[in-house]
Amino acid sequence: MKTKKKKILTEKRLSKSTAILPVLSKGRTFKGIPVSPGIAIGTAHIFEQSIDQFPRYWISDREIPSEIRRFKQALNISHHQLFQIQRKICKFERADHSRILETHQMLTKDEMLTGATMDLIQQEHINAEWALDKALSKLKTNFSNIKNDLFRERGFDIEHVSQRILKNLVGKLDDSPKTYKNQSIIVSHDLSPSDTVALPKEIIEGLLTEIGGKTSHVAIIARALEIPAIAGVTNITSMIKEGDPLIIDGYEGKIILHPTKKEQEYYKELRQDFVQKEHQLLKEAKAPTITRDGYSIRLTANMELTEEIPTIKSHGAEGIGLYRTEMLFLKSEQLPTEEEQFQIYKKTVQSLSPYATTIRTIDIGGDKLLSSTDSLDSLNPALGLRAIRFCLREKGLFKTQLRAILRASQYGKLKILLPMITIIEELRQAKKIIDDVKEDLIDKKIPFDKKIPIGVMIEVPSAALMADALAAEVDFMSIGTNDLIQYTLAVDRTNEHVAYLYQPLNPSILSLLKRIVYAAKKMEIDVSICGEMANEPLYFLILLGLGLTELSMNPVSIPRAKQIIRQLSFHKATETLDRALLCKTTAEVETLLRKEAAKIPNFPI
Repeated sequence: MKTKKKKILTEKRLSKSTAILPVLSKGRTFKGIPVSPGIAIGTAHIFEQSIDQFPRYWISDREIPSEIRRFKQALNISHHQLFQIQRKICKFERADHSRILETHQMLTKDEMLTGATMDLIQQEHINAEWALDKALSKLKTNFSNIKNDLFRERGFDIEHVSQRILKNLVGKLDDSPKTYKNQSIIVSHDLSPSDTVALPKEIIEGLLTEIGGKTSHVAIIARALEIPAIAGVTNITSMIKEGDPLIIDGYEGKIILHPTKKEQEYYKELRQDFVQKEHQLLKEAKAPTITRDGYSIRLTANMELTEEIPTIKSHGAEGIGLYRTEMLFLKSEQLPTEEEQFQIYKKTVQSLSPYATTIRTIDIGGDKLLSSTDSLDSLNPALGLRAIRFCLREKGLFKTQLRAILRASQYGKLKILLPMITIIEELRQAKKIIDDVKEDLIDKKIPFDKKIPIGVMIEVPSAALMADALAAEVDFMSIGTNDLIQYTLAVDRTNEHVAYLYQPLNPSILSLLKRIVYAAKKMEIDVSICGEMANEPLYFLILLGLGLTELSMNPVSIPRAKQIIRQLSFHKATETLDRALLCKTTAEVETLLRKEAAKIPNFPI
């Protein structure tokens, strides 16, 4: 990593690049999930994290107390090591990054792991290493059934901490600095947050892991440290050897093993092109987003962690369009207190001032694990007790979050967004609870914004079909296209057998979007899109035509999106949308958009 310039997700290839991509051998190229943008050229360094060989033996009754003491000693050592790593981060990096390590410290005292291990030692008369491995195997099975990437990361956290404890038990943990060569690309099954922050980033070019995704801790830290990274490359550690030359393309998620001289020259030139264009984009990132014919639209950021705030600000976001608060509830076994939430929301709204921050109330339940509450089994979690349904059942948890949000609202512009509203009765129940919390704050003379905007997420067909009724009772609406597409087309996009049916450009989806926006405009309230559709440049050609007031997206996508939208015409986008609505298939819509995009100079298609 030679540059400290912020990296930006760009189109698949720069249209003005003079480099010509050589023909790549299929046996030398692999694909993964691009989780941190950039291009890395270097040699592989295999990072061995897990320990597979450890003693397994039976113990007698009188050996149980000493075995439990040995396990507790390994826990204390692990906790101290993680604390020391956290202190190092606080000293040399932004303090916000250390919060990820707090999760791992807390897990060394987590009853799900430590309590289960000690129970196994006592009940099955087995040694600590064996008991820990069995407890971990059971937990891994439970977490592997969770489809949502964000919540599956908790399972990875537990595995990382277990490996540290296990290594301390067998005396094989080496926290001393590793010997890395210049331009090393780390290749590993996975990397824990402590492993990642301990890397000598001045000589590390990139990261490559077999598991993980865009919401993983290693992805978050890699983006913060500006290291190109790719995750989810199956069995890559068995195909790459120590010292193998590598190129990783963190924009496309492409890995090239043993690149030729021509391939290296191409990617060096491409990297330089990216750096130059990114620098120019960042210069223009904070300017307003206005089309050629004068239509103005806000580009805001989706956010999960406060660590992202500096990137959000530097990349020109006009506020936070979607603050997903679920991570606050997953960072420890204990639910966050009102005061803890208040301080985080206060910091966020102050940091983004004078722009608004839209906080989505907790969207959890169903297939999203929250171990501090009673587990609720469901044969179909996507249709079960989740989001607003969960909050209406767990009123104490809901009110605590609302109090924290309302208290923070006096420090800047805050909006409350209610997720997965399916019927108007849910909205009215939620608003009644908000009113009750407001009255309580007034009685206690606690200041808050009494006119704080309340909005709903439109993410199921029933809400889309009754958008006019919902619009009459809220201050704004936000369209969650990820779930809206999934529920409308009855497709699980994580299921490889039906993923082809997940079609954002399906005419039925476009009709629903138009219906929702029309309802919002009729009531003269703001309407935004905060799903993945807002990240795709090709979709701008019709999203603009809907008449949206806001697009909320990954913050690193904002500078490029602003540049593209400034080239477009709102009038032309409305015409394109009308033509798209006459199409019968997704393929017809896509063909139409690609033809229109081809008429625009340098449009990324």
